[in-house]
Amino acid sequence: MLASDIPLVVIETSRTRVDELRERGVHAVLGNAANEEIMQLAHLECAKWLILTIPNGYEAGEIVASARAKNPDIEIIARAHYDDEVAYITERGANQVVMGEREIARTMLELLETPPAGEVVTG
Repeated sequence: MLASDIPLVVIETSRTRVDELRERGVHAVLGNAANEEIMQLAHLECAKWLILTIPNGYEAGEIVASARAKNPDIEIIARAHYDDEVAYITERGANQVVMGEREIARTMLELLETPPAGEVVTG
């Protein structure tokens, strides 16, 4: 995203990671996105996208609802671990929810369909 000159704000709980991001020129905010004051620093009212990578699906759902209230047109992508989290996050307004376990399973199945290197498939 940096190479594309797309404006980016990262909210991160790790001081070390925030410092690293800032050294690379990324606007990084130290804190938890579930904190309303921290979210205000991200200026969601003028954002085009919100990408949530926090591991707690229910916390993500609350952040989605808050972001959607601030900016009804924002595109929101979030992550989840379980089907009930997917439903919760979607009900609160996420446009897309990626369930890690499902994506891992899908990739594993695709690998089963791919012949091992050097094996010739005929048929």
